[in-house]
Amino acid sequence: MREPNLSIRNILMLTIGALSLLVAMFTLQETLQQWNRLERIQELRQAMVLGDQLFDATESLSVERDVTFLALDSSGPATAADLKGDVAESRREAGDKIAAVLPSLGKYPFPELVPALQQITEDGKKLQELRAAVDKNLALPFKQRDAAIADRWFHDMTDMLTATRAVWIDFMGHFGDIDANVTLQIRLKYFLGGITEYAGQERALIGRLLVHNREPRPAEQADLLRWQGKVDFSWEVNDLIAAQAGLYPAIEPAFKDARSHYSNLYDMMHEMFFLPGVKQRLPYPISVGFWLELATEATDSLYTLKNAALDATQVYINGMRERAVNGIGIRLLVLLASLGLCFYSFRIVTSRVLKPIQELVDALLITSEGKNVVSLPVPYDRQDEIGKLARVLRSFQKTMVDIKRYNRDLERSNRELNDFAYIASHDLKEPLRGIHNHSRFLLEDNREKLDKDSLKRIDRLLYLSQRIERLVSDLLYFSRLGRQELAEQPTDLNAVVHDVESTLKEFLEQAHAKIRIDGVLPTVICDGPRVAEVFRNLVVNGVKYNDNAAKTIDVGYIPAMRVAGRDRTDVFYVRDNGRGIARQFHDEIFRIFRRLEKPGPGSDGTGVGLTFVKKIIERHDGMIWLDSEPGKGTTFYFTLHEEDGGKSDRKEVA
Repeated sequence: MREPNLSIRNILMLTIGALSLLVAMFTLQETLQQWNRLERIQELRQAMVLGDQLFDATESLSVERDVTFLALDSSGPATAADLKGDVAESRREAGDKIAAVLPSLGKYPFPELVPALQQITEDGKKLQELRAAVDKNLALPFKQRDAAIADRWFHDMTDMLTATRAVWIDFMGHFGDIDANVTLQIRLKYFLGGITEYAGQERALIGRLLVHNREPRPAEQADLLRWQGKVDFSWEVNDLIAAQAGLYPAIEPAFKDARSHYSNLYDMMHEMFFLPGVKQRLPYPISVGFWLELATEATDSLYTLKNAALDATQVYINGMRERAVNGIGIRLLVLLASLGLCFYSFRIVTSRVLKPIQELVDALLITSEGKNVVSLPVPYDRQDEIGKLARVLRSFQKTMVDIKRYNRDLERSNRELNDFAYIASHDLKEPLRGIHNHSRFLLEDNREKLDKDSLKRIDRLLYLSQRIERLVSDLLYFSRLGRQELAEQPTDLNAVVHDVESTLKEFLEQAHAKIRIDGVLPTVICDGPRVAEVFRNLVVNGVKYNDNAAKTIDVGYIPAMRVAGRDRTDVFYVRDNGRGIARQFHDEIFRIFRRLEKPGPGSDGTGVGLTFVKKIIERHDGMIWLDSEPGKGTTFYFTLHEEDGGKSDRKEVA
């Protein structure tokens, strides 16, 4: 039983209904997405504050590590006494911040945070035991202290710092996909953390040099220079990120102040610690306590910068929240407007589109059957798409009368072209042969009777008659190239080139020329004899227009290359080391009978070789181009299939 077909009316009605449903679903989906985004923004606001608290706790641990390590490593009683107060203060600050931030992090359901937080908690318990051992060690005179305690302290604290920073990176990574600017601002905090880490390592090393009042060793100088470079790089990156994230106007004063502190600190300490090979002046002109005070001021300025960035980020996040709320309202309004527009469109479609289109389709069907439509139901002067369709139908009717007249003219033209080909191959060649033969007989019978000028003219007549015959033959062959079907089959181009080389063996030996195949050519689907003619013409040209004693012709294959902004695949090339071709003639050389050099009496060419090449390649739906300059040789590139489909399956074996 035949299934009923849907009419245009039913299709359009279903389309409008489906469109209305899609608009409603899309708008509802967008609204839910905005709602989810709003919830994510709320989470982000809290996470940014918590992330900054974790950032502060990490820096406090770094300060405690460095100050305590310097106290353990200090041999002078005065220096040790000065540092004990700093040890107690840094310990209290680090303990308070870690204790405040870890419970809040534990509330987030991020699986990777659970083992990391457990590890930090375990490390914190061990840290308490280690702090007790540190206090006991600090109470002893320097010579009685256990050096292993200092090494263990620095190692364990560094591990805890690394774990804490890893928690910060994992935690903030969950919020980096909400907004591109927020991602940049999180990266800003990451590089600020890098500055504090490198500066902390520098703070510890310089403090140790000051405690022992000794010059830095070469490895220590290298560390100082490396850390300085990393800090400088981090500042440059932060400058770029702040500008990209739109933070710079809000944090510019704090940014310049923090960078100035670090710059001043480096400038002051540069000659004492950072110059390799410079003899230091001992003792150093500053104490450990003063150094820690300077380093603390730089750290405080970094805190100020971090807080300014946090404030600016919160302002940006508040703007995101406001835009999300507004977006929800706008999408609801769009939903209502879309539904109203769909209803209005339904009425317009039924009255002004469906009926006129059906009438035009009926008229078009009648016209396609070769019948005339006396009058159309739609006026030609109607100024809308339907009126345009009516005018198109009218033009189509006229065109149908004309694609018929043109077909008759085309058939007549083809017949005349075939007649011309017959005349060129028989009637025109026959008198040319007669002229050539009679001229040759006249020359043979009267060579001794004719003067030198007459002999020269008869030789010229023989040459011109032969040249005309070759021109006629080439023209006839060119016309056949466009009309004959290609005999395409899988063809090994390696065998084709070797066959060309074999047929040209004597010519190549006389010219001291050699053909080289670069790599292995593929097997392609093509008309083998025609493609062989392409290679033969290109090889002969490369040898003929070549003044080098050793002439080389390279034949190769490129799977893919970019030409004039477009990717080309399966490209073949023939490269010579000959005279080259000026750029202004790159298109001219493919014109029929066009030669860049005037033919001499001994020349047997007609200037159609490259024309044949181009025609054969175009018959294979390919293209040809060249790369050449005078004196630098010429490379012809060509393809044997279209790039946009067509016969893109011509290549069989790579």
